[in-house]
Amino acid sequence: MFGAVCWAFSGACGQYLFQHRGLDANWLVSVRLTMAGLLLVLYSLARWRSGAVRIFRSRQSVGALLVFAVFGMAMCQYSYFRSIELSNAATATTLQYTGPALVLLWLALREKRMPDPKELIAVVCAMGGAYLLATHGDPSQLALSPKALLWCVLAAVSVAVYSVQPRGLIVQYGTMPVTGFGMLIGGVGLCVIFQPWYVVGQWDIVTVLGMLYIIIFGTICAFCCYLEGVRRIGAAKGSILAAVEPVASAILSVFWLDVPLVGMDVGGIVLIVAAMVLLAGDGEPAQDKKAQNHHEKNCVNGKCQE
Repeated sequence: MFGAVCWAFSGACGQYLFQHRGLDANWLVSVRLTMAGLLLVLYSLARWRSGAVRIFRSRQSVGALLVFAVFGMAMCQYSYFRSIELSNAATATTLQYTGPALVLLWLALREKRMPDPKELIAVVCAMGGAYLLATHGDPSQLALSPKALLWCVLAAVSVAVYSVQPRGLIVQYGTMPVTGFGMLIGGVGLCVIFQPWYVVGQWDIVTVLGMLYIIIFGTICAFCCYLEGVRRIGAAKGSILAAVEPVASAILSVFWLDVPLVGMDVGGIVLIVAAMVLLAGDGEPAQDKKAQNHHEKNCVNGKCQE
């Protein structure tokens, strides 16, 4: 829950820096991903030494890592903060949580099966929540600009890619190295495109503290705390507790950023959180247990084995 709240604060900090300090998503995400990725890579190297770079011994693994870095990590982070820049933290965070429903639909198509009734209800809730947030119940007009809605949809799709694509890499090489190198590669790629060495915005102590929070607490601490929680209680319960993020984001947007939320917004948030809880299920999926056991077998006493 602490990790999820850190993510919510990160989104709210991003919105504040966009609105009051003149930063933009191009600069913020490039710097955030690069710095967070560098710190995670250094941590992985310090903890696992040569085991942290095993992923680069296989061309197939390197190719999969590049896909994860570009279409999962970089696109996920950039589209999320771009959505905040064009709308607000509460709406962007909540619409991003339609991603698990997209994962469900993708897996159902790949496995050529129909979702069970609970899964169908979850998809309807997620799509209904997104509809209310985007239109406020009136299909003749959008509550968001078309550009904001497009980036929110891309953020949700990126979450789906981020959730499905790196599973094999994480099982084989561990979460920290894969995520660290994914962030670093994605961040460097964004730096090449957006050239963040040309500093934008108004810089004072508030801007510096906001950026430090986003990099340290909103990225590294949030990610590590969430992973530790999942390790202790399992992915299913962890996913349920992570649904506190859009709720916290909505509260922060109202009381800190003065973003007005109407009844339709609240209804949309409730529906999407309900979808998350339904999709989390009652127990830990067998695939998650198998992946966890495999990783524990490969990583003994802090050292990853072949």
